This record gives sequence, C-alpha cells and structure tokens, in this order.
Amino acid sequence: SGLLIVTNFLRVSVVGNQVCRPGAQTSKTVIDPIPPEHLCHRPAESDFELYDLRKPLDKAAPVARDEVFSKALWETHFDADGRVLRVKELQDRIFGGGCAPDLRIEVWPFLLGVYPWDTTIEERAIIMQEKHREYDVLKNQWESISPVQLKRFSLYRDRAALVEKDVLRTDRALDFYKGENNTHVDDLYEMLMTYCQYNFDLGYVQGMSDLLSPLYLLFRDKVMAFWAFVGYLDLVESHFFLDQQRIQGKLADLSSLVYYCDSELYNHLEKEDSSNFFFCFRWLLINFKREFREKDVLELWEVLWTCPYHTDYTLFIATAILLQERGPIIQNKMCFADILRYINDLSQRLNLHEVLGNAESLFHNIRSQPDIPFNIRNNILHIADTPHSSLGSQHNAQPLVMSPDHVTSPDHVTSLDHVTSPDHVTSPDHVTSPDHVTQPDHVTQPDDGTPREEDHRDPASLLVENMSNMSMEPA
Repeated sequence: SGLLIVTNFLRVSVVGNQVCRPGAQTSKTVIDPIPPEHLCHRPAESDFELYDLRKPLDKAAPVARDEVFSKALWETHFDADGRVLRVKELQDRIFGGGCAPDLRIEVWPFLLGVYPWDTTIEERAIIMQEKHREYDVLKNQWESISPVQLKRFSLYRDRAALVEKDVLRTDRALDFYKGENNTHVDDLYEMLMTYCQYNFDLGYVQGMSDLLSPLYLLFRDKVMAFWAFVGYLDLVESHFFLDQQRIQGKLADLSSLVYYCDSELYNHLEKEDSSNFFFCFRWLLINFKREFREKDVLELWEVLWTCPYHTDYTLFIATAILLQERGPIIQNKMCFADILRYINDLSQRLNLHEVLGNAESLFHNIRSQPDIPFNIRNNILHIADTPHSSLGSQHNAQPLVMSPDHVTSPDHVTSLDHVTSPDHVTSPDHVTSPDHVTQPDHVTQPDDGTPREEDHRDPASLLVENMSNMSMEPA
C-alpha cells in the first residue's frame, strides 16, 4: 500500500503561560500572557487571522514529571471482584508519571481496550478465551488460502509481500528480534497478516510493524499483543488511510503552532521551502516510535493514551522538540535537506522527560492566552467557549495560505521506507544541541563541494527520494 503525503500546507499560530498539571502538588510560576498589542487581530470581513509577534515570547519552566504509577497504587484501584475503580484518577497518574515497567503488562490491556475497565476477574478470563478463539479463526482464514486462490488474489499477495519485507527490518537491532530465523520475526508476520484479515479495508500499511513490535516485546504473547495492537490501531487508524488527510491536517496544525510560538523559526523554514513540515512526517505517523529509546517510547505512548486534555497531544510534543532544536536550524541556516538529516539524527538522542515537561508547559501557556487564534482554539484545543463562536460553522476553515507554490507535494508516494537525508548532505552531528552550534558554512556545502543552491529539486521530491525504509534497520 502506498502512502500519499501532502499538498499546500496552511499555517498560523502558539505559546504562553506556565500552570500546574491538574492535581499537581508543586506550585509553578505563571508568566504573563502575550499582551494584546503584540497581536494583529482578525481584520474585518476576513476569514483569516494574521499575527505579528514583535518580540520573542517568554518560555515557561517545564512541568516536572510526577512519581511513577506503582504496583502498590494499582492494587488500590480494584474492588473485591476485580473491577477497576477511579479510572480518571488512575489515568491522570499515568499521564503525570508513567507506569512502573513491570506493571505495563497488567495496565496496558485496559488502556488499549482489550479489557473494559468495569469487568471482573472472571469476566476478563472469559474475554481472553474468546479473544484466543477469534484470533485462531482469523489466522486460519489467511493460512488456508490455496495456491489456486492465491493466484487470483493480487491484493493478498501484495499485502503479504509488504508485511514480509517490513518485519525483516523492524527493530532487528533488539535482542528479541535479532538474528537469522528468529521466530519472533515470524510471529510479527503472523500477527500482521491476521490483522489484514481482521481489517480488510485497511489491511497493512508501512509503519504498522513499528507499532506492533513494542507490544509483542512487552507481552511476549501473540494473542494479547494482537488485540492490544487492534486497540492501538483503533486510536490511530486514520494515520494510515491512503488519502492521508489526517496526517496532512496534523502537519498543517503543527505549522500553525510553530508559526505562533516562534515566528523566527517559522520564517526560516518558509524561506528554506520547509514550512510544509514534511520532515516531521515520521514523528506523527508512528507516534515518535523511532525518536526515543525503547523504554522511553513506552512511557511516551502511555502519555498519549491517557492525556486528559481534549487535544492531539502529539502536536505539542512535536512543537516542543522543534523549539528545543531551533538554535542549530536557524544559526546554521539549514536548508530542507539539512533539516531532514538533522531531525533524523535526533533519533534515540532526545531526553523524554525534558520533551514531556516542555510540551505540557507549552500546552498550558497556549491554553491560558487571552486571545487564542481562531484555528488553534477551535481545531487544536477544541475550546467551545471561543470568542469567535459566531464563526462556529468555520470549524474546518483553513488558516492563511502563505506562498503555497513551494509546498506542493507529489500526487503519490509509494514508499515511506527509511526517512534519511540525502547522502550528499554532510552530517550535522556536530550541531545536535543549541549549545554547540557551528558556523553556517559547515552545513550548507555538500561533500562534493557543489553549492546548495544548485540542487533545483523541489523539497517534496527530495523527501520522497529519501523516505525509503519505515522500519528501523539493525544498528
């Protein structure tokens, strides 16, 4: 299955005040919101808002992570029959501090909908018996396809070939999947083919193996991992639709947030034909699975599943990372290829707790602003009591299109394999943090000495050329 990328991204707006997480014990300093005089408000008779940030926005202190949700706390949330009590409180605790690693195998089936929260111990045992039976039925259906049927079933052949290709390069650097003839790799193939049988319409799309792999590594049980994967795909299924409207919308929303938070960064990206944010595609498609270390990915996913805010929290995590890395990008005058490589080189280097603290601080800053931009208020924060409520019918209205000519994407992207940058772009490893920024000319000249300006390919084509392996290859 191919994936479409995007066309003509629209942008507008975000940043502000520090407040505590609901229920937090420690006090936080609240920074004054952006004064109204620093914003140009909606022009009369206009559908769009323009913003002129005349001074840098203050950065609030990160929100500190809470204590880990422990097994002892978990056991206080059950009644005598095994039903989970005070679910909202439990979810807030997990959002604030994550689960203890040895507790995930018990908690995740609830978070991912394998078990309803209000089931008893006996009811969960019955549910799992039925899950085993249904899994076997689905697996037997695709395993029993005859050679004669297979000859006339091109869709099945194509999906099976793609699944086989992807599982052979998914997390093979991990001991659990390492080596030739690894049965765990075979198990991934079995579960993904079974999902194709479970969900005929969606089938398999590149990137799904990245979501299944950590689940199987955690549960070490095919049936439980499969149904947890089903629950996870129910949450992010729209990421994998061929029209890619969901991912397009998320990239447009990310563009709006960065524009509002940091107009200098946004203006640099636009100048370098990078304001389409294609370089963040992998982040949003598979929920940052490649960007953090294995144990950190599990905690990050828990945060996303238990987020108490009515928003797509991945947008604030992505914005927080970009704001952290703004220094090297701007000071080294990175072009699209440089940015793409730099972003991919951040993989496994990011500090999760720093990112989460900055993301939550950013959310509260934005949420507390006195005049939140229309599209951020309505389309990202989903605040009902908007001062622009008379424009409620424009919930899906797009923000201002700025110089769209350079952000058109190809009509069809048939491979999202390995998101790496062009080989001729020198590595920006020496500029991995704002504290160590080299001179711009160190990253603007390719190895072959050809000036950057002579590469006339459009950014979308350059990205497509280099998105060549959605699965992590062995280190």
